[in-house]
Amino acid sequence: MIDPQTYMLFLLTAAVLVITPGPDTVLVLSRTLASGSSAGLMTLAGTQAGNVAHALAAGFGVSGMVLLVPAAFNILKYVGATYLVYLAVTTWRAVPALALDASLTGRPSGARRYFIQGLTSNLVNPKMVPFFIALFPQFVRPELGNVAIQSGLLGLTLAGMALLWISALVLLAGRFRARIATTAAIVGIANKLAAMTFLGLAGRLMLEDNR
Repeated sequence: MIDPQTYMLFLLTAAVLVITPGPDTVLVLSRTLASGSSAGLMTLAGTQAGNVAHALAAGFGVSGMVLLVPAAFNILKYVGATYLVYLAVTTWRAVPALALDASLTGRPSGARRYFIQGLTSNLVNPKMVPFFIALFPQFVRPELGNVAIQSGLLGLTLAGMALLWISALVLLAGRFRARIATTAAIVGIANKLAAMTFLGLAGRLMLEDNR
């Protein structure tokens, strides 16, 4: 479904995105500080289930557009490139710190509720839909098969990488109270890497030939 070269490029891109602190990371680490590592891991599982759902939704949406209007895929690429440039600028200028919320104590308790909190937080985030729609068309090839299936595979890959990375942060945060995760230098470097990645992806979209 996805050619190896494209998939390798996605893995490199996903690695940068995963290490860059975002809303999911903030929520998971905040929950860890408030309720412990187990609660943080369940919240993380919920956020990544949400990411897979967003990926599938984006895939079905793009697939529908390709079937109805083949030229829509190329239009979507350029709209996505513009959005990625915006993300690059805002990420580069972002304050290098995580505003962790340790006041979550007393809120949802129990593994299922932590999972639901993570899932809900991710699904209702208005920035997630345009992000996935901007990102995934670069790594999807309609001529290689079902777009939704390709998007689902990419979503599972991204979620799996996030689970590994953020799980490590959760365990560190549970032990060291997030000193590492909130270090300004580390967050600042991650933000700069993400900004350059977004800009590079935007340039790739603009320069590649129409499919």
